[in-house]
Amino acid sequence: MRNNIVVTGASGTIGRDVVQGLVARRAPVVALVHTAQKAAPLEALGARAVTGSFEDRASLEKAFADADTVVLITPANARAAEQTGDAIAAAKQAGVRKIVRISAVKAAPDGPTDNTRQHGRTEAILKASGLTYVILRPQLFDQNLLGSLGTIRSEGRLYFGVGDGRMGMVDTRDVAEAAVVAATSDAFDGQTLELTGPASIDYQAVAAAIGRGLGREVSYVAVPPAAAAEAMRAMGADDWTAGIIRDYCTAYASGWGDFTTDDVQRITGHAPRSIDTFVREVLVPAAR
Repeated sequence: MRNNIVVTGASGTIGRDVVQGLVARRAPVVALVHTAQKAAPLEALGARAVTGSFEDRASLEKAFADADTVVLITPANARAAEQTGDAIAAAKQAGVRKIVRISAVKAAPDGPTDNTRQHGRTEAILKASGLTYVILRPQLFDQNLLGSLGTIRSEGRLYFGVGDGRMGMVDTRDVAEAAVVAATSDAFDGQTLELTGPASIDYQAVAAAIGRGLGREVSYVAVPPAAAAEAMRAMGADDWTAGIIRDYCTAYASGWGDFTTDDVQRITGHAPRSIDTFVREVLVPAAR
């Protein structure tokens, strides 16, 4: 009997929490990782880890062989749509029944960033595949703020390129919990759900929340979207990643992400975590 749930991208921030949540529900979990070195922490959680690659169709079909459901998480990159399409085809070939797809906010073929457009294309592929599906579209992640800890510590400043734009930022832990429910229930099959935090906030409010958590003043410094992209490039990002940072910043600055939904509440049964909760439980410990 097929009952395995395969989690791709299992060593990532969301993937690891999905694995842990599924194990807690006593679901038989297969964690797909790119290298053997990433297997041990997931096996310690109680999953069976296998190695594979989105570029290796045979490895995907082998990993999916006894799976009922795949939680499909792929890294953002210039070839993500091709990789995801191959994974969906491999899942169908292997006899998988259902895919829970971690997509992106407002995914659409005509969206404002290449990441948005790629997710829009892969959502269409998944819907046309004949497989049962749940599509989860998270807003901007709270956890992205961890990348700004350096300037928060050294300068008391948070730099980003979204101007005064508001957005319904979401905690990745809520995204993972939603994926666990979607993978272990049929209640949301066939649905596309936008996952947001409880409030649409600007980065002034984000900086204030960080300041409250750290017990010091933290200010937000708005920079042009192009400058945010260059900062990412200086940290080692490739041109594609820098480009989507620029384009996302431009979109968010225009109000593109200024909305919230109750989808996290509907799926998980609890309200989404606030920015203050994220700061207290994740950012402050990381800042120590």
